[in-house]
Amino acid sequence: MVKGVLEDEVTRGDSTYFNRPGVAVVTWDATSHAVYIEWQGWADSTEFATLLDAGLRALIEHHGSRWLNDSRKMKVIKQSDQDWMDQKFFPRAQAAGLRRVAIVIPKSGLAMMNVEAVAARIPDTQLTVEYFATVEGAREWLTGPDTRIPNGSEMHPIS
Repeated sequence: MVKGVLEDEVTRGDSTYFNRPGVAVVTWDATSHAVYIEWQGWADSTEFATLLDAGLRALIEHHGSRWLNDSRKMKVIKQSDQDWMDQKFFPRAQAAGLRRVAIVIPKSGLAMMNVEAVAARIPDTQLTVEYFATVEGAREWLTGPDTRIPNGSEMHPIS
């Protein structure tokens, strides 16, 4: 576990993997068979790494391939955290089986720019990332058929 995060913030008994009020809650969403992160605000670097690692643990434990990121209340992501996510987190998540990421659009324009910057650095042949206005729309897409063609391009864009 990352230093500085209290042990009781990271649990596994009830499918909750991280819970820090005002930061985020990470759970396994049985409905969409996906890691579900509900952002509640800003995360410092330790919290950011810990909650993403908690999501990765959930993905591995459930042999999952889907991730639902409810970013509506997300705040900005520090550049160093964006770099860590790109260089350290995504390679591990993809090796663990992550293939589809649904992102519910942040209300903050700056947070959205951060999310887009991180997503733009992910090779699209390895991971499909789509944006949604609602959690329901994101779940529907995640549970629907994978529309990828073997060369990595989409059959049709989903808006």
